[in-house]
Parts: sequence; structure tokens; C-alpha cells
Amino acid sequence: MKKVEARQFMRDLRAAVMLGQPEAVDTALDGLLAFPGVAGNDRMDEAFIEKVIIPVGEILKKLPSNQLRPLLVNPLAAARAIGAVAMAQRFAEGKDSTPKDLRKPANDDRMEVRQVLGHTLSAVAETDPEKVLHLGTNWLLSRAPKQRYCALLFLPALGSHYGQKIVGLLGPAGADADYDVRKALVSALNTLAQAGLAESVLGLLALWATEAARNAWVICRALSAAWVADHPAEAESILRDVHSKTGKTSEVTNALRALNRHGLEIDL
Repeated sequence: MKKVEARQFMRDLRAAVMLGQPEAVDTALDGLLAFPGVAGNDRMDEAFIEKVIIPVGEILKKLPSNQLRPLLVNPLAAARAIGAVAMAQRFAEGKDSTPKDLRKPANDDRMEVRQVLGHTLSAVAETDPEKVLHLGTNWLLSRAPKQRYCALLFLPALGSHYGQKIVGLLGPAGADADYDVRKALVSALNTLAQAGLAESVLGLLALWATEAARNAWVICRALSAAWVADHPAEAESILRDVHSKTGKTSEVTNALRALNRHGLEIDL
């Protein structure tokens, strides 16, 4: 989608929303959804999400949820992602969007839709922290790994409000069997550590290190981040605990190499 086309589309869409004409909104959206990459359900890259999906969702958030809900079940992933942005923003703002509405994009088969939802909830978490915390807590306990994944994308944004409570909520996730959940967990831990909760995160990693070896992948990935180099004693202690249970696995070796690159040398 060319820049000039995007600008014209945004102008048309804003005008349609301001006029409150559902038919005009649908016509404008149909123009976007007809673009080859969108109509073909191609993978959405970060640039397209940032420059098109999120801005369009922000424009549409002014519409009532009953007008937005059809987007959440549209055959095109771009439409569902746009709906996720708009509904997540309405949810945080206390409007007529519900947790049930948000479960649809949270369970979407397309990773990009789930990522857009999670990152939008992260961006708007400050609007109503308690409400977003309640949603994330429920999703983190869900049987559906896709919902647990989404929760891990936005819960770290609440670290400044709830601190240790957020780190504590992540405790059971260390043993999660889903690969995407574990990757999101590592990212969440690093975000929280860099936001001033490094001691709490290290405490959680130390606790996991005393448990079963299936936590080793998450622990070692988290300990591979640059912030860990400022905590040499804790890092060494945790890695020694992991090493005592698993031996010098590739996960342990990779963590040691990463820390060495960050200026911390540990000899197990």
C-alpha cells in the first residue's frame, strides 16, 4: 500500500466515522481490504501493522462495538486485527467492549492478530490498570495457550503499578509447555527487569532453578539478556542450580556465551 493511497484512505475513513454513516465506513474499509496483500491474507509485517492496522483501529474505536464486532470474525486477518485494536481501546476506555469480545482475537489462528491485540492492550494499560490486570490474570490462567500468550504481551506494562504482583503472577508460566508462551514469558521477564524489577525477576528465576529441568529453557533464555550482567552473583548461582540438574546443555552453554558477550564471565 503506497503512502499516498494510505493517506487518502485514512482521510476518507475519518470523514466517514465523523459523519457516523455505517455505509460510508464499510465502503472505505472495503477499499483497504481489496488491496492485493490484504485480500490475499498475506502475512502482515511490522511496518504495515504500525502504519495501517493500528491507525485504522484507532480511528474506528469511535464506533459502537456492535458495528465493530463483525470485523472480529472477518475472513481477512487484517480486518480482524483492525477490529482487535478498536475493541481493545474501547475496552480500556470503559466503553461497550467486553472480555468476551476480546477473547476472539486472543484466540485467533493468526499470530499477527494476537500480537496486535496484546500490544494494543499494553499501550492502553494505563487507561484502566485494574481492569487490564483483571483481564490478564484471567487469561494467564486460561487453558488456551493463545490467551496465555496474549496476557504475557500486555501484563508487563502494568509493572509500574503492581510491581512484584505482576512478577508473582508469572510463576506458574515457567513450566508452560507451549513454545510461543515460553518465548513471550522470556520477553515479559526482560521487560519487567529493565523496568526496575530485576531483583524480583531474579528471585523468580532462582525459584524456578530449584524446580524441574523443564524450566531450564526459560531460565537460560532470560539470563542471556544484557541486564543480567549487572547481577553477577545471582546469575552464577541460578546457572549453577540449573547446571546441577541438567548438566552443561546447549541452553546453559548459550546463556554463558551470551553473558560473556555482555561482559560477564562465569565458569561452571
